[in-house]
Amino acid sequence: MHTTVPPGAGAAAEPVDHWGVRRAVRLAFPGPSSLAADTVHTARLDVYLTDLLQPHGLALNPGALAPRGQSYGEMAEALIELAVPAGEGVDLLVMAYAIPDITPGRATTTYLSHVCPGQPMSFAISDEGTAAGFTGLRLIREYARSGGFRRALLLVVEQAWLAYDPGVPAAMPSGHSGVALLFGDGDSDPGLHGTSEPLATVGPVQVRAGAVEGSPGAEIEELGDARTVILGAVLKAEADELAGRAEVVLASPGRPYTGVWWDLVGALEADSAEVGAHRVILADADPDLGFLCTAALDVQGRRSGSGPEPSAPLLCFEDYRGAAQERVAAEIWDFVDGGADTERTVTANRRAFARAEIRPRALVDTEVCDTRTAILGSTLGTPLAVAPTAYHRLVHPEGEVATAQGAGAADALYTVSIFASRTLEDIAASASGPLWLQLYWLRQREAMVTLIDRAAAAGYRALVLTVDIPRMGRRLRDMRNGFAVGPDCAAVNLDAALMASAHLRGAGKSALAVHTAQTIDPSVTWADLAWLRERSDLPLVLKGILTAEDARLAVSYGADAIIVSNHGGRQLDGAVPSLTALPEVVAAVAGACPVMVDGGVRSGGDAFAALALGAQAVFLGRPVLWGLAVGGAAGVAGLLDLATGELAHTMALAGRPGLDLIDRSAVRFEQYGERMEP
Repeated sequence: MHTTVPPGAGAAAEPVDHWGVRRAVRLAFPGPSSLAADTVHTARLDVYLTDLLQPHGLALNPGALAPRGQSYGEMAEALIELAVPAGEGVDLLVMAYAIPDITPGRATTTYLSHVCPGQPMSFAISDEGTAAGFTGLRLIREYARSGGFRRALLLVVEQAWLAYDPGVPAAMPSGHSGVALLFGDGDSDPGLHGTSEPLATVGPVQVRAGAVEGSPGAEIEELGDARTVILGAVLKAEADELAGRAEVVLASPGRPYTGVWWDLVGALEADSAEVGAHRVILADADPDLGFLCTAALDVQGRRSGSGPEPSAPLLCFEDYRGAAQERVAAEIWDFVDGGADTERTVTANRRAFARAEIRPRALVDTEVCDTRTAILGSTLGTPLAVAPTAYHRLVHPEGEVATAQGAGAADALYTVSIFASRTLEDIAASASGPLWLQLYWLRQREAMVTLIDRAAAAGYRALVLTVDIPRMGRRLRDMRNGFAVGPDCAAVNLDAALMASAHLRGAGKSALAVHTAQTIDPSVTWADLAWLRERSDLPLVLKGILTAEDARLAVSYGADAIIVSNHGGRQLDGAVPSLTALPEVVAAVAGACPVMVDGGVRSGGDAFAALALGAQAVFLGRPVLWGLAVGGAAGVAGLLDLATGELAHTMALAGRPGLDLIDRSAVRFEQYGERMEP
């Protein structure tokens, strides 16, 4: 039995305000635990729960032997991996939850004492409903006063499966999610904004029994002026009351126990990039247990001069582009921003959107503009999606994990590149939205099969085969820079030997072009798609179709969807712009499969034009990397939310309040000097 003890009584006391939040992580877990397939575990769970419930007159629900829940141990391990820096230990771990674990017979926090670096003293807090997380924060704050701890970790988790009817009211989550807050004294690991300053220091924390029937608003106001107030879903009345006096965030009712903590992470990610300190207040209540909980955190913000500051608010894609360029090394910027040869097609992609003219309709009820959609069976909040781009860790240390978190926060689809710099499994663990996996056709087909199998096991929902790269385009910027991927970034899902040449610099050469010639098979034809079909039941999307002829072939060979794309102008210089090719491809497909598009999209208004010309989803490539470079997960979410907001704005002004109303009649489109009328 692993045991730990609190610090000795002689430990020197240190003021609590020396401590602060060092890292903040949130993860959604879209599927069940791996234990759901373990028949031995489910049989033991049945016996354990039957014995546990019998004295209380309760019985297992039907289907209890096939748990759909998550193991808090597995969830905590994923959170710990992201929250605790390499080489650092944790002295105190507190896990808070309300819904019972699906491994109730295991002492999870004792298990985590072994798993978490530093073998911390560990506590579990349960049976307090929404108050559990606040009690955990109080506990950490009090231990911080002792001066005997340097690192503490708060885990707030919830899983959405209960094997029995508890017989009393209980709010059930709509999904599995968890939040990790790493606290420390700030002597080593930099915080989220890259300095030794904490993200936030902890102010007063209260958990009051019997206070719900009093005045929650008064309790909140006692904590002083705040720029942001994050409220549990049950405090809707208080949210309305505080509107106008602070930025009020009302947590999702689908996260009854992690909601305020989930939104706190988002607030810390966004606010830590800003200059100056301000207060964030959390408040939640549990009407059934009679708890009212409040906490104040003082966000430090980025100190003036601690990094490049945006010259203006991020109000459009171009603002993100400018802010990103300030943060990214010149040769990496050229890799992201550049195209093939003269970059004529890069320019043409943008100019094509200038030829689309919107035909607005008047006197239409646009009070609500609905951007929700469904793509290959996945329901999403926006038709804006993340296109596959490689090596995200070149622009942000969290790489594709942050991109997945940002896409999930924006309720958007994310297509992960075969050359991702984080593992498929880590990305999936971080995602709260659907994932697709993009593939190139490798000469080593066994490497493709391994990736496909891993993607299916991790819950990816489709394969996207890029078909426009028999060899890499002549990207002159990369050639002039002698560009190669640095040693601190790698395509970690493929064998290192297979990727070695991508890291070897050569004067006047692009290491990626050399690598492409060595690893990607240029002899693949339409007939080879049958081989890929035999190896996966996942839907197959073909990316890089630009002509009616290839669109019809794609349908005849069983493609489940098509992405009209010229690779962002990075392959054939002079290729037809994606938007120009879109109507031709849509007409050729004639509804046989979904048609999507990427290339040159720089606003929600551009997305509106693409949707009107027949696209069912609109992918963003470079702009997502701009958001990632500017603000990590929050930057990605911010850019995607901006695009979706612009789309909804355009829908309202155009008199098309639903995506189904954005049809060919919504635009005039001039194509090569000929106006295409609706």
